[in-house]
Amino acid sequence: EEELLPICQSISRVFARLGEKDVRSRARLKFLVAKLGIEEFRRLVLEDREGLSEDPRWTAHLDDVHEGHDGPLWQIEKQDKATASPELEEWLATNVTPQRQPGYKVVMVYLPLGDITADQIRGLADLARRFTGDAVRMTVEQNMALRWVRESDLPALHEALDELALAMPRAETLTDITACPGTDTCKLGISSSRGLARTLIEHLEERRGEMEEVVRGLRIKISGCFNSCGQHHMADIGFWGVSRKRNGYNVPHFQVVLGGQWAENAGSYGLAIVAVPGRNIPAATDRITQYYVDEREGEESFQAFVTRVGKASLRTLLQDLVEVPLYEEDRSFYSNWGDPREFTLGDMGIGECAGQVVSPVEFGLQASEREVFEAQDRLDQGDSSGAADIAYRAMLIAARSLAREKEVGLGEAPDDVVAAFKTHLFDPGLFHDPYAGGKFGNYLFRVHGENDNGFEATPATARQRIEEAQLFIEAAHSYHVRTADVVSV
Repeated sequence: EEELLPICQSISRVFARLGEKDVRSRARLKFLVAKLGIEEFRRLVLEDREGLSEDPRWTAHLDDVHEGHDGPLWQIEKQDKATASPELEEWLATNVTPQRQPGYKVVMVYLPLGDITADQIRGLADLARRFTGDAVRMTVEQNMALRWVRESDLPALHEALDELALAMPRAETLTDITACPGTDTCKLGISSSRGLARTLIEHLEERRGEMEEVVRGLRIKISGCFNSCGQHHMADIGFWGVSRKRNGYNVPHFQVVLGGQWAENAGSYGLAIVAVPGRNIPAATDRITQYYVDEREGEESFQAFVTRVGKASLRTLLQDLVEVPLYEEDRSFYSNWGDPREFTLGDMGIGECAGQVVSPVEFGLQASEREVFEAQDRLDQGDSSGAADIAYRAMLIAARSLAREKEVGLGEAPDDVVAAFKTHLFDPGLFHDPYAGGKFGNYLFRVHGENDNGFEATPATARQRIEEAQLFIEAAHSYHVRTADVVSV
């Protein structure tokens, strides 16, 4: 324990001295370890550690290591159970869970979108001091938790929370949606995760009375991009923001991710099945949940249901929702939920014909999406080798669709496609993500090399390849959007 901080300091010093300085995407400790080898890296760290002067602050934190362990403010007292109002009953059912210690409860303070005002948080601090002590815990689902609440204090606590407008029931249910900041404040955001979450909460609250109990217990999580800050991959129903070019305009979409596992420390994650326009996500959610109610067998969990019915049937269920009306027919599709700004064509105009021109790049990217979905279907059927091969093929289709703009007449041979992609798009840095650099292009090169060396797929490696193929295709879409004559205003 006494070596924890000095060793961390030495690791940081070695990284500061030898880590990548020029290429931002490779300024990571893992790349330095890979370059030096773990033994040489360890030698440098221990050598640096020997040169550090002893500092009493290295171990001072150990003196207070147990200070953050909270305990009960009040001892349990027997009390007759009072008659509860319907509002209190619902709150008790959804926001209160037994604590391991008999007689005490954990109370979840439900914060829609994780928002709380300054006055509310001061009031909550006062309630904590009154009922539980000084500790209030924040949760990964963007709520706040009070521990060590006596069962006899629950009615009074509910009443006090209600005065602060913090007694909303239904914590950790379908309408308690987790969302990252998305386009509200994050530079990486593609689609408005908070705007969609707010819309879904309102939509699902309106339908709550007609919902089956099994649906109310599902979890929805939303990320504004592929980075998973909203935990979309661990939810029963997850969404992550992408952009698609439709009818000559950029249209905010969300990839629909089904079958993630929140229990058992997120024991498995879901895979995207189709990208749906943001405006159609509420309808997609309704269809998915109703399909679960209609086709569920016995006490089947949602994850087991998704595995049994297969992603192909779920994709078919949502297929008509993929369509985007013309800009003149419904402009709402061309803006994010909660954001009045629209994506426009800028200097581009509409030709004399009634139809919209779809570029060969768009055809190619759509074909690559169909292929990667076929790879998921093969994986669900237990064909890991076939799934991995099809995911590789999907990456090649996407790469070729982009490279053909630079090299007319490019054939389909994998070596030729990868070489052209590298020469025209990767090496000049055109394909590089503004923040991730060449990460997604390197997925293609690695997979191509694996196939040349007799890659043998397992369920785990096939799943990883599908995930990387999806990210590569999304990067291809992003490149296409960046290089098209489309202006966002």
